[in-house]
Amino acid sequence: MTLTIHDIGIVPSVERFVSTNYLLRHFRILCFLIVLTLVASTAVYVLTLHYGHPTAFSSSDPRVGFQADSGGRASMDVISACASTLLTCVYSSVHFDVPRSHAHRLPLGRKLRAREYWLELWAKITFWLLGVFSPEMLVLHAFYEHMIARRDVAWMRAHGHAEWSLTLAFAADMGALTTEAAAEAAEANGGTVGGSTSAGAGAGAGAGVGAGAGRPPHSGFALHEQLLRHHEPGSLDCAALEYELADRTKADVLFKILTTLQICRFFAGTVARAVVRLPIAPLETITCAYVACTLVYYGLWLKKPYGVTERVVVRVRPTLPRARRIPPDGVLTIEESGSGKSAARKVGAKGRRGWVPTAVRVFWAKVCVPFMEPPMSETDRLHGSERMWQSSPYMTHGSLVAAAASVVVGLAHLACWDVEFPNSNGQVLWRACSIALIVLPIAVTVIILGAAVIDRRWVTEVMNKMALTMIVVYCIARVVLVILLGHSFQSLPKGVYDTHSVPWLSYIPFIH
Repeated sequence: MTLTIHDIGIVPSVERFVSTNYLLRHFRILCFLIVLTLVASTAVYVLTLHYGHPTAFSSSDPRVGFQADSGGRASMDVISACASTLLTCVYSSVHFDVPRSHAHRLPLGRKLRAREYWLELWAKITFWLLGVFSPEMLVLHAFYEHMIARRDVAWMRAHGHAEWSLTLAFAADMGALTTEAAAEAAEANGGTVGGSTSAGAGAGAGAGVGAGAGRPPHSGFALHEQLLRHHEPGSLDCAALEYELADRTKADVLFKILTTLQICRFFAGTVARAVVRLPIAPLETITCAYVACTLVYYGLWLKKPYGVTERVVVRVRPTLPRARRIPPDGVLTIEESGSGKSAARKVGAKGRRGWVPTAVRVFWAKVCVPFMEPPMSETDRLHGSERMWQSSPYMTHGSLVAAAASVVVGLAHLACWDVEFPNSNGQVLWRACSIALIVLPIAVTVIILGAAVIDRRWVTEVMNKMALTMIVVYCIARVVLVILLGHSFQSLPKGVYDTHSVPWLSYIPFIH
């Protein structure tokens, strides 16, 4: 069976990102918007600088152009340091889901000729580019998956699987766990458990009531419904599952250590230059914000298995008893299947509420708990984070998180408010785009919240188009700022290339 881009499954978040807006479901429209963004960004940049004039720099603050060898560090040293730090962070932080094809099993020659391999590679490149140019989108996806996994853990523990962990919840959500029925159906369709062409396509996700037996489940709830829906005795061997997942995880510890050292070296160099009042290149400031976003979504995905390409067949151990209640030392929400409403909360340590003011407890119960635990339908539980619609749980919360990440990126650009360019209009354009990076995400968030509150179809469609327009303008501003970052190397302060004031940095190795 030939796969299409919709069947790859390496990154279901790409499909979720496209499906959150009706207009983005059409590939041609998406391509048109990309071309429009690039053309509009170039036009704005060229026209703005065309009507400017050469900047008269102050004699007390000498400016230099692109430096090949300045006696300190060169322009390419700054660019390569920022690029290598960001790329290593993105590469080690983005956690992909289990692929649906078995192209990764093929020999190199056949792999290069397989269409499925190139589709999977394209999906990975798409997400790596998101991490480089739009890290707030990955923050949104990581937050959504993390919160869904937390709810899955609470539900599984409340229904007898006391050892179900966040790692297993992530594994189920990414399609790493499957049942014997799904594995047999996959092999009957010409695939295997480790990446069949039909497994995990998403619609059924192990529909829990017998339908979609050929599709692996995408949540612990779906696993429970498939394997134990008739209240058979036994339970899942969570410890064995975690051990097998750890054995299949391809996280390179050495690479992660090098990435951590790279980040520490980059931040140490930037902070050290700021302490001794040396000028910092705008590219370095922006990279700090991007790396900060990368660390956020890496933290949210910390328990998600990395690099798993083969599925694990889950079996029930009849001799393993299922817990009948929540462990007394846990703080969990017990929820009835499909209700989405909290039935009770258990607080482990006795007397823990004694010192907590009543107002704090009321605020937690009335505001924090509903925010962290929105209602979830049975369909939401079955599909996990495989589907992310505007009406999905945590979609509103995720928009707030993404807006916060966008504001952080905007503030990093705003911190370079006084950056000067050879053309006088360059600074004006930089300031305008920096303000847009802060204002537009907030406006889009308000629109999303408004559509969720009003909950009318025509209002949602109008607000979708308004939000889409603002997102296109936001992308134009981001592209213009990237162009201006390159242009800034024609007029950076001479002190940017000075290393004599921080000589100790030369003794710390840096990967370029």
